[in-house]
This record gives sequence, structure tokens and C-alpha cells, in this order.
Amino acid sequence: MILLGLCSVLAARSGGQVSPETNPQRVPGHGKVTINVVVTDKQGHPVRGLTANDFTLTDNDQPQTLAGFKALDAEATDAPVHTVIVVDMVNVPFQMTAWGREELGKFLKEDGGKLANPTSLAVMTQNGLKLEPNATMDGNVLMSSLDTLRTQLRPINRNGGFYAAGEMLEMSLRQISQLAAYEAAKPGHKLILVISPGLPLLPRAGDQEDMTQRKWVFDSVVALTNGLREADITLYSLDTYELGRTDPFYYQSFLKPVKKADGAEYPNLGLKVVAMHSGGQAQVTGRDITGELNTTVRDATASYELTFESVPGDGPNEYHALKVMVGRPDVTVPTTAGYYANVQGATNKKK
Repeated sequence: MILLGLCSVLAARSGGQVSPETNPQRVPGHGKVTINVVVTDKQGHPVRGLTANDFTLTDNDQPQTLAGFKALDAEATDAPVHTVIVVDMVNVPFQMTAWGREELGKFLKEDGGKLANPTSLAVMTQNGLKLEPNATMDGNVLMSSLDTLRTQLRPINRNGGFYAAGEMLEMSLRQISQLAAYEAAKPGHKLILVISPGLPLLPRAGDQEDMTQRKWVFDSVVALTNGLREADITLYSLDTYELGRTDPFYYQSFLKPVKKADGAEYPNLGLKVVAMHSGGQAQVTGRDITGELNTTVRDATASYELTFESVPGDGPNEYHALKVMVGRPDVTVPTTAGYYANVQGATNKKK
């Protein structure tokens, strides 16, 4: 099976970069790399008050000196953290449509509709991405927007077999990339929360993938990995899981970074895989989407930006693994898993 090429705005780099005027630390090509880090305690709550001296960062196991450090807070007035809640109607089964809308409504109405940070809505549909661009901290306003978009909240036919799944994967990735490119032009850190059972992983394609297909997958992984980081975006997958469905943890077999095109497979583009590599989470708690949203938005309340000089690469599209440690006990440090240096050849043209 040959999957059509991803028409990715991020991959083409047309509008997917942050301009120097909005965030100079994130302009690629100057030897600096900036990542967002959330430090959480045993209860999963963000840890505030850390300084640059609390962090140790390695790039391909080489210790790095921080060239920049910034503590971020959701209440910052200069560049507040922005959350985008994405309703996936491309991959959602019909029976879950109304329930998912109900769960989202519960979240938006909590605390009288008062949200923790500026939030907007987007809907992935068979007719393209539907975006409500105006962010607000009033959940009641977003509920009205959701009602306006309700005509788009209809799933597409999921019974077309293997080839239809490939088209759904491409459609989903294209819309996520378009949303990320749109958000890249905005200052500050962005959280994109996708309510979705996940994208088609196409596990049966493994033995049929030739190098043309594997290179397409690899180029797409490179574009998404670097594009999300450069746009200051952390991606989250909120799985609308229910018993009897395909194993929601199958993605864990593909979390190992893709370093070469010949090792790339379609599941490397899975929503949960991309989310984890961006420093986000893959939430799978059953039918409690309201709870997953509340858990996830806690990451918007406080985080840290670390900037360092990138390690020179030895070849094109070289993967650099990142590790961040904090000198405190009983904390976890979700962050960008890595980046690609000396990017070349990521054209993502149709195959």
C-alpha cells in the first residue's frame, strides 16, 4: 500500500516558524535549541520556583550549559500559555460522538465556566480543519462555539478497510500540521489537546513498506518533531478509550526514536507517539475525558524554557536525544525527547 504524501505546512516550512520579532530564541539555524520542560511532583502537580541551577541537560549524552532560562506561568500577561482543545471527528466512532461532546461540555462548565488559561477550540472533520480562532477564559463562550460547530461533529465512514485507514491517517496529520503552523505565529507556549482514539497505525503495512514509503514516514517524523518544538507547542493525546477496542497501548512499541529512514514505519506517526516525543502525555483513562482534560491543563500552570547551544551533527537529519534532570527527589521531568539536526530532504511530496 502506498500512502499519499503528507501536505504538511510544517514540513514545507511555510508559516511554521516563529518570527524573530515574536520569539528570537526559537529561530532555527543559529545553533540554539529551546525546549519546554514541566517538572511534576508525585501527585502530578507542576513544581514552581526552580532556577537554572536546578537543571541538568544533556544532548546525545553530552552535558550542556544553559544559554537561556525562563520560568513560565499561565497567568503571565506578556505571553500567557494558550490551550487548544481539538475534537477529532475523523477517527471517532459514531457511537462516541455525542458522549465526547458531553464530556467536553462538562469540562467547559466547571467552576462556572472559568478556565485556567486562554483556550480555543478546533474540530478535525472530513471537510478540513474547523477552527474557532478567538481564545477565551470563559468556558461558556466556548460551549456556544461548540454548539455552532456541532454540524461538523459527525464522524466519517470508518469501514473502508486498510486503504481508507491510510487516507484517514494522512487527513489527520495534515490537519494537525495546519493547526500547529497556525499556532506557531503566536507568542508563548501552546498546548494542543487532541480528544481522539488515536490515528490509524497501519500495523499491517510493515512488511509492505518500501524505501520510498519509509522515507516519506521519516521525513514526516522529522518535520513534525522539529516543527512542534520550533513552534513552542506541546501535543497531548486524550484517548476516548472503551473496552473491546484495539489495544490503546500498542503505540508504546514505537516510542523508540526513528534515526534512519530504513527504520521508519507508519506507527511512528501515531498521535500518542508524536505527543510523547513532544513532551506531552498520552492519556488513556477510559471514558473520563473530563478528568483527562483537567489532568492535562495542569501542565499549563507552570513550566520552564531551557535554551542551549546545539551539538554539531555528523550527517544530515541526525537525531539528537535530549535528557533533562532536576536535582530534587520524587519528581518527573516531561520534555521534548529530541530533535533532528542538519535537516535535509524532508520534502513530503506525494508518493
